[in-house]
Amino acid sequence: MNEIKEVIGAINRCRRFLITAHINLEGDSIGSQLAIRELLNAMGKTAFIIDSDPVPAHYKFLPKANEISNKIDKKMDYDAAVVVDCPTLKRTGKVAELISKNKNKVVINIDHHVSNERFGDVNWVDPNASSAGELVFKLFKETGKRLTKETALNLYIAILTDTGSFNYDNTSSLTHEIAGELLGYGLEPAAVSESVYERRSIGDIKLLGLVLSTIKLNNRGDVAYLELTNDVLKKTGADAAKSEGFVNYARSIDKVKVAVLFREEPKEGGRIHVSLRSKGSVDVNRIASSFGGGGHARASGCVVEGTLVEVEKSVLSKIEERLRGRHTGR
Repeated sequence: MNEIKEVIGAINRCRRFLITAHINLEGDSIGSQLAIRELLNAMGKTAFIIDSDPVPAHYKFLPKANEISNKIDKKMDYDAAVVVDCPTLKRTGKVAELISKNKNKVVINIDHHVSNERFGDVNWVDPNASSAGELVFKLFKETGKRLTKETALNLYIAILTDTGSFNYDNTSSLTHEIAGELLGYGLEPAAVSESVYERRSIGDIKLLGLVLSTIKLNNRGDVAYLELTNDVLKKTGADAAKSEGFVNYARSIDKVKVAVLFREEPKEGGRIHVSLRSKGSVDVNRIASSFGGGGHARASGCVVEGTLVEVEKSVLSKIEERLRGRHTGR
């Protein structure tokens, strides 16, 4: 609990806050940022959210999500940066340069990834937490600030999405207790789930079909991988963010131990976003970390320079290396 007290102490000493999270925003990063801004406001602070990437369309229903900005002003005035749900400062994308240049500003790092590099002046990293949302909930409890229904929704979405609807092994009894308390603010779980998972366009469904058609297995059948190219995105008119969760279809195949989705970055030439998932004892965080990424033992990711063919070859080779190590006891 010392780390949470250090975070509160740092907040008390500052007045104006920049809040940010990792690139390729998803439910936990968005919900946690919105919730921590409300907490800071309740503590009498000024806070604003700046992210490298825009909020995906299927998360725009979240309260005040439209107030998240992607405009970076190098002369931006703030005393402290709160970096949420991000294992490395580099993963904040364009915001990293702004924070790095302002070395006299306090950096507060709040995260639950085991790969977190503790890059902040103040670090609260709890790999046992299900999500960043769970940590922000604890901040509300520790400060005694009241949750509103809007904030409860943001935190519920953060926890719901990062636990795979409470299916992943990062889900604990405490996670369920927190979710239950959040539902007590008048949230309707069926309606919330529908907003996140069941509002897809025909293009989104076609995208899923085309990506699933690319699925391949290695010779042993314990590694499955998928591809998402920019050509497929253009063909379907779908948003790349809608591919969140596609990799889980590959992971669900019987006997598969590691699943990978290779996605071309729409805005960047020669960069591939790699999503890794595992079941069993394979630690995909170690694989992602070797490419400058990170995350959790069962769910991790990285962005790798190179063509789709080059990145597939290098990442799959690293996976095979890890699997061979397990088979030989290394």
